[in-house]
Amino acid sequence: MIRTIVTPIDGSVHAQMALDMSTDLAARYDAELVLLNIGVRDDNVPDELYNAAARALKDAESSGQDTGVPPHQSHRLRVLGYLGHMLLGQARRQAESRGVKRVETVIDLGDAGERILHHAKERSADLIVMGSRGFGELKGLVLGSVSHKVFHLAPCSCVTVHRKDGQPALEGIKTILVPTDGSDQADRAVDLASDIAARIGAKLILMYVMWRGPSLEKLRASIDMDRLSESARKELDPALHPIAEHVSSAFIPPVVAKDALKEIGEQVLARGKRTAEAKGVEIADLIVIDGDPARKIVQIASHEKADLIAIGSRGLGGAEGLLAGSVSYKVNHTSPCSCMVVR
Repeated sequence: MIRTIVTPIDGSVHAQMALDMSTDLAARYDAELVLLNIGVRDDNVPDELYNAAARALKDAESSGQDTGVPPHQSHRLRVLGYLGHMLLGQARRQAESRGVKRVETVIDLGDAGERILHHAKERSADLIVMGSRGFGELKGLVLGSVSHKVFHLAPCSCVTVHRKDGQPALEGIKTILVPTDGSDQADRAVDLASDIAARIGAKLILMYVMWRGPSLEKLRASIDMDRLSESARKELDPALHPIAEHVSSAFIPPVVAKDALKEIGEQVLARGKRTAEAKGVEIADLIVIDGDPARKIVQIASHEKADLIAIGSRGLGGAEGLLAGSVSYKVNHTSPCSCMVVR
């Protein structure tokens, strides 16, 4: 259930797309929408936006209006503060026009990533929705970017909105791709994606990548062993892989036959399908595929023209803290569409 959504606003195209998504979700879930504007360096704000705010501030001050910015600040800071009020005011009006009943607007100063995380924690947010880039963030500066910092450290599920080439600001979510490996967080991703799909009328594609990353213990825990064939159960017998029983394949790879992995994948996908269908969601496809998980997920998302990837922040294969090597991190970084990491 989504009760509180946090969305940072800075006037960029990516932030507008995030606002489009968050207002839609907030209206459908009757959730509170918290809109944030974090004070930014003025050299990151386009001249046309800064100049428009400067003119608006001058007109407001001339007419004696309450601008909401401290008069003792420098002109630049006052303009930037007033720009924040303008952006949040526009965002509030958009949200309310789309049926969002509870909207809170917040202006803050400081490190953008840290302040977004602070407000999400303070409000026990269920979801952060933000653009993949704001003003001043170069695409190549991945580890230092605000969106990736929030993605990695968020206390809740997080959507990074990526813009497709030629895509209008609001196109809607028609297809959601959900990679699942049977882990607890993957199951939560299936459940949340199914719930969202049911509310917005989207269809789901569920996929399982036959990867040899998880330990045998975790593979067995992800499925119902009694429903496997005798040959598949033998493949997961720790007597065959005594050293790899409790060790990820990052160190010692257990050699599990593809037929057994395929059987495991089919069982995991069948469980995900039951979850989705119980919520009245159409399953467009069930995919079992072999290869590198992150690369295959991105390839399928591109081929199927998915609008959103919903993935657990940590699967069977390793810890979320291993940021540079995590599947969810790689998918979010290279995704051809918006990406939701579920916690």
